[in-house]
Amino acid sequence: MKTLTWTANETMSILSVPESMPEPGWIALRVAGVGICGSELSGYLGHNELRKPPLIMGHEFSGVVEDVGDGVTNVKIGDLVTANPLVTCGKCLHCLQGERQRCDSRRIIGIDFPGAYAERVVVPAHQCYLVKEPIDGALVEPLACAVRAVGLARLKVGDTAVVIGAGIIGLMTVRLLELSGAGRIVVVEPNDKRLKIAQLWGATEIVPNLDALVTDNRTKGVDCVIDAVGLSVTRRDSLNVLRRGGRAVWIGLHEALTHLDGNQIVRDELEVRGSFCYTDDEFIRAVRLINSQRFLPLNRQWLDVRSVEEGPTAFKELVSGSPFAKIILTF
Repeated sequence: MKTLTWTANETMSILSVPESMPEPGWIALRVAGVGICGSELSGYLGHNELRKPPLIMGHEFSGVVEDVGDGVTNVKIGDLVTANPLVTCGKCLHCLQGERQRCDSRRIIGIDFPGAYAERVVVPAHQCYLVKEPIDGALVEPLACAVRAVGLARLKVGDTAVVIGAGIIGLMTVRLLELSGAGRIVVVEPNDKRLKIAQLWGATEIVPNLDALVTDNRTKGVDCVIDAVGLSVTRRDSLNVLRRGGRAVWIGLHEALTHLDGNQIVRDELEVRGSFCYTDDEFIRAVRLINSQRFLPLNRQWLDVRSVEEGPTAFKELVSGSPFAKIILTF
């Protein structure tokens, strides 16, 4: 089968590998659409410690059920589904408490198992959910990440929120904040084309950087910040614009180490939360939002769909500053 394989830093190659067959409880999907995630861009650049080449990445996807392993009853051949890519033990305290994203032995399709940058991907059947449309189905996984981040922000109606980064998770976060009743939603993004797209998702203000907000006299800080980038500078900025008692939720993963002012966190009683993946309930909520066909903006200038043969070029474009918040590849 054809794959888009990460073979070395900044190198994506079209290769052919044997097809895998599903084990009991697993299914094989014919990939219909697969998104390029920011964490995969970090891997491509050699900045993500979880990913090692050679690797078939791809954890945001939809596909048609093509083969089923023994014991599978929840889906059938021909179904169009998306899949929660988290593979967990189901036995540790975190799994038993419904927090599988914290599993002591968690593994992920596209990192620890071959992912969906391939004509065919094998996934656990019980983690698959019916979707109505293949491209939208590939957007469920990033939306689930946004659902969790916004939940952790504990927004109250009328609050002021800042979202750093206008990639797809940042944009989905904006939409969820709007639906949650935020009074003011400021999006920070240096890419001018992406910044303007944020208004389609519900941003009330757009700025290229946070300098103006740090000295903004209208408030003494914002209620919550969601950092969907994950650089040292964006993490520091997220704290600098918070009011006392404000909340920062970090979902971006571009840099591992960040130097922070600990005294600022203590004196201003700031709350900093990491947000990784999602619970099963949050993933299901994302499926429902996508299947409602009312969540995504009708204007889709933020999205580009390309053939997998264009994958190497798409990766290069995204790391250099693509105007698209999301590129989805098809086979």
